[in-house]
Amino acid sequence: MSKKVRHVLGISGGKDSAALAIYMKDNYPELDIEYYTTDTGEELQETYDLIDRLETYLGKPIARLGYGKDENNHQLSAFELLYRSKNKYLPSTQSRWCTQYLKLKPFEDFIGTEPVISYVGIRGDEDRDGYIMALPNSWTGFGSI
Repeated sequence: MSKKVRHVLGISGGKDSAALAIYMKDNYPELDIEYYTTDTGEELQETYDLIDRLETYLGKPIARLGYGKDENNHQLSAFELLYRSKNKYLPSTQSRWCTQYLKLKPFEDFIGTEPVISYVGIRGDEDRDGYIMALPNSWTGFGSI
């Protein structure tokens, strides 16, 4: 028996991912899309407000990835946990740990080993591909808005 393919769409808090989420809901309502955001714990309040409003429009929860517990079992943001583990060393152009550990790792943990199609919203005039997963169970589709 083959596994059901999951459809996932990341919400960054920006207009491109929000537009793609709205487009997919309005044009492909038959898809059971799972929405997620990788929250560093250091986002602007406007980002959290947009995600809350979008969650209401989409009519389903947006999974908040990126929180953990410290050695005393206190819940901390992913950024704070990583910052502490790096001996309070901030990311820089020489040490770019931020995206890898705060965005990509929580996402890959979220999708696990199940077959998944990931939808990524990128502006039509943007010259980049976005993150293409190297996992054998995944396929990434890009939507130009």
